[in-house]
Amino acid sequence: MSRLLVTALAAALFAAAAVAADPPKPDVNPDQLGTTQAINYYVAAGWEKAGIKKPADRCTDAEFLRRACLDLLGRIATVEEVLDFEQDKSRDKRAKLIKRLLYGVPEVKDGKPVLDKEGKPVAGPYTPKVDGKAVKGADGKDVTFDYPAEFAEHWANMWTVWLMSRTGHPSYRGYMQAWLWQQFYENRPYHEIVRELITATGSTNRNGATNFIVAHLGDPVPQAQQKEYGVHDAVPVTSRVTRLFLGLQTQCTQCHDHPFNKEWVQPDFWGVNAFFRQTKRSATPTPRNTGNNNNMMLQDKIELTDDASLNGGAKVQFEQRNGTPASIRPVFLKDYKAAMDGLKSDKKLSTAEGNKTRRQVLADFLVTHDNFAPAMVNRVWGHLFGRGLNKDPGVDDFGSNNEVIHPELMTRLAGDFKKYNFDTKLLLEVVCTSDVYGLSHVASKGYEDAKFDAFFARMPLKAMSPEVLYESLTLATKSVPADKNERATRRDDWMSKLVRNFGDDEGNEGTFNGTVIQALLMMNGRDLNREVTRAGGVVDQAVQKHARNGVVNVNGVIDELFLTALNRHATPSELAALKDIQNGAVVSGREDKDDKDDKKDPKKDPKKDPKKPDPKAPPTVIMGTTAADKKFYQDVFWALLNTTEFMLNH
Repeated sequence: MSRLLVTALAAALFAAAAVAADPPKPDVNPDQLGTTQAINYYVAAGWEKAGIKKPADRCTDAEFLRRACLDLLGRIATVEEVLDFEQDKSRDKRAKLIKRLLYGVPEVKDGKPVLDKEGKPVAGPYTPKVDGKAVKGADGKDVTFDYPAEFAEHWANMWTVWLMSRTGHPSYRGYMQAWLWQQFYENRPYHEIVRELITATGSTNRNGATNFIVAHLGDPVPQAQQKEYGVHDAVPVTSRVTRLFLGLQTQCTQCHDHPFNKEWVQPDFWGVNAFFRQTKRSATPTPRNTGNNNNMMLQDKIELTDDASLNGGAKVQFEQRNGTPASIRPVFLKDYKAAMDGLKSDKKLSTAEGNKTRRQVLADFLVTHDNFAPAMVNRVWGHLFGRGLNKDPGVDDFGSNNEVIHPELMTRLAGDFKKYNFDTKLLLEVVCTSDVYGLSHVASKGYEDAKFDAFFARMPLKAMSPEVLYESLTLATKSVPADKNERATRRDDWMSKLVRNFGDDEGNEGTFNGTVIQALLMMNGRDLNREVTRAGGVVDQAVQKHARNGVVNVNGVIDELFLTALNRHATPSELAALKDIQNGAVVSGREDKDDKDDKKDPKKDPKKDPKKPDPKAPPTVIMGTTAADKKFYQDVFWALLNTTEFMLNH
């Protein structure tokens, strides 16, 4: 397919006009404001402190819809959703969209809302409308969306990666994902989800929550020492628990005191570790299938239990940096404020706990820790904005060496999160309806430097995760398998190819750059080409939709492809560029506005710019084609799917 289309489109992409937004003015008492208004207040105060006089403009409605769908549902929007949203002229359309994506719409029967056993409205499917009429599918039925189910699937997928990594056996991750889906679908309070993950018992195939601890119990303790020190060393799960749920990276304190955050020392790690020394699993999890172990039998049913006869002395031994041995009893991490004040932890295992297992005591300490709510707030904020509220962009690295840039905002959000019973959807709602979430990704002049990123004067560009990219590509190409099992198999196959290029097995995402994008395209070019050229696929449907009496509306087809891939209409300049190509045009050596601007800048030399054609080279001529030539539209669609605008969340 013609790669020249990418060049022809490059100058016009990201060019949609944005409506200017008045920055919120920090001139009132924030304690009297609702949570969303408080977010506006504190972020605006941060702008003033950083000397930012003008934040980015308000993003377009199309950009907002796509952003919200990617963040909350894990996919781009559909054409039906784009048209439905743009026809809503109400002032609060964005807030209504966020509520719809999070909670769905009330199911109605006989003109009345359907209620569940607790008297709460039951969420029903949402039907988009165009020109006031419900959109019909190819089968003649109304097109509907079950947003609560989509939300649950996306957030279950994300948390499965964070809890289990991408490199474990898909069966265990599947059990975990299924359990998490139910928790997010029911909008179960976050602290209850975490408590169950920490205390879960039973088999991996019946209680999905057990898979987290089972996967990370670590190496076996020597047989002769297991009665005294427990069956497993529990090193991996120790660092994962503190990092995932408290935002505290204790992994390096396994061997020595923290080199940067002096408040965390080696005994802190082993004090937490001791809470896991009475936990055991019945078998070692089967690793992911590779060329060397394809025939390995799956340990499908692994039992996770607590055995009070193990580690009866309640001591864990560890070797200090100087080589001398030391030991410690179960002691949980001190509160974050206490750590900053140089105090010691008083969160010790005591006989007053009665019949509680050590993990149950650990869960009590964990969900009442003063950094439990801030850690989740920072994780959610980082998911939505591409970075946390700390100086460094990571979401899970609190410490004296990484100050919180927006402490008042963090305190308010964490306080309200706890106040409203750790309601994850409510936290997402208040942030996604704030002014800062609705800003454009294009910074105002003078504030493009990365030093301003921590003040959120624009929406940072965010790389799609491999899972989101898969869902968005299959949706755009209309190749989502109807069978749930087939869909899971195809996604797992996709992930097995991409996991090497995206981040690591800790769930950290790599940064998108040209090299990664090129590797992605080369690896999946055949699959993508097959879907783009598929008979009865997106292009065929677009041509059929915009043909009347044998005449194809070129603008209509192109606009349909833009809506499908980029969730926005094609701009006049994009339409003109593509019609030039369709009609036959010289596309290399032609001077455009960007070329003229470069010539005015003495620092830019077109002859040395590898992105520009050699002025001495002969021009490239593209032969014209007809309005009904599907090959041309396939090239356009392929080019759109390969743009950074498609691959990035902006």
